[in-house]
Amino acid sequence: MNSPAIHPRLSVPVVAVPPHEVSHDILVAAVRQQYEGVFPAGSPLALAAERAFGMAGRLAIDVHPLHLTTDEIVSARGLAARNTAAWDAFHAYAVPAAQAALRSTGLAGSDVDLVILETSTLIAMPSPVTVLTQALGLRSTCAALPVFGMGCRGGAHAITMAHAWLRAHPRDTVLIVTSDFASPHFHVERNLDVAALVGSIVSSTLFSDAAAAAVVSCSLDEGIELLDVARYEVPGTPDSIRWVASDDGLRFRLTTDAVRSIPALGPTLRTLLGAQGWTGADLAICALHSGGNHIIRDAAQTLGLSAHQVAPAWLSLTRGNLISSAVLDAIALIAAHPQLRPTWGAPVLGAGFGPGFGIDAFVGRALLPDTAGGAIGTRVAESRRDLVVG
Repeated sequence: MNSPAIHPRLSVPVVAVPPHEVSHDILVAAVRQQYEGVFPAGSPLALAAERAFGMAGRLAIDVHPLHLTTDEIVSARGLAARNTAAWDAFHAYAVPAAQAALRSTGLAGSDVDLVILETSTLIAMPSPVTVLTQALGLRSTCAALPVFGMGCRGGAHAITMAHAWLRAHPRDTVLIVTSDFASPHFHVERNLDVAALVGSIVSSTLFSDAAAAAVVSCSLDEGIELLDVARYEVPGTPDSIRWVASDDGLRFRLTTDAVRSIPALGPTLRTLLGAQGWTGADLAICALHSGGNHIIRDAAQTLGLSAHQVAPAWLSLTRGNLISSAVLDAIALIAAHPQLRPTWGAPVLGAGFGPGFGIDAFVGRALLPDTAGGAIGTRVAESRRDLVVG
């Protein structure tokens, strides 16, 4: 008889956030103030800005953990200063998250065979993987996969890449690290059309700062057992979410294609579930990327998911969109919150939506003991498994 397949398992992620929090209302007000008098009163752009601030105010966000203060965020800064702030944040949050993730599984840096780093907000050469190598004591022969530009798909993309690696190298241990910081990259936009301006303003009040890390290995006893993964990009939408490089930094561009494309991802998700003999109704819980109100609602409607199944995404969104760390944050919430934690072996789905416009997704089984959430970091508001650094 053939032995049963051994599937990779993802440890419960550690999410590291700045100790400085800004209420969503205060952030929206600070951004609004920067646009006062920028456009002539009653002009199409002025009306578009007001509509954007109305949309921003309706986002289901309570607070934003931010590396920079609001005064620093809205101050005029060049590319060098912005990138330096992102570097500082990487050292402050990504490195401790990675260290804590290894401790949580009883591993040392020397046990890691591959490190996957996802970021879209830090430009560097050599890669920040070099910093992780030194700080964690990774072997000089450890394989490295630094990935830039996956945006909010980053966390799910790292999981799918780890799954692919471990299918080929089942004895290996993979460390995944996500690290994205929105606070250094705010711009007042004066030269956009109406649609682009709305996207810029809304996005400037949507994101927060965070890093996260987890271990993926076939030898772990607990976590999320990864059964299968999928990736898909909607044709004709490569510019829906992107950076535009300028002399004073990277400028974020968001179009309505990003929101409108969620239903087009449904067939990929249904096929992924169908390969396990599942439908959306069979899922105990989902770790969906908290991309915003419309993203979560459209994803739920596309798969026919209940309010409980998508609750982790809404709970994660209360601290803003954590970009590449969002899906890992949702998994950490599932493990830490008794009302979200499913029974042992229950079916789960994880998915990140982002640049492309596309999706990285995984299905698996929850192997989370009742004691999950007390071993690492600090549980915030009795529902988060965090490493609050500072």
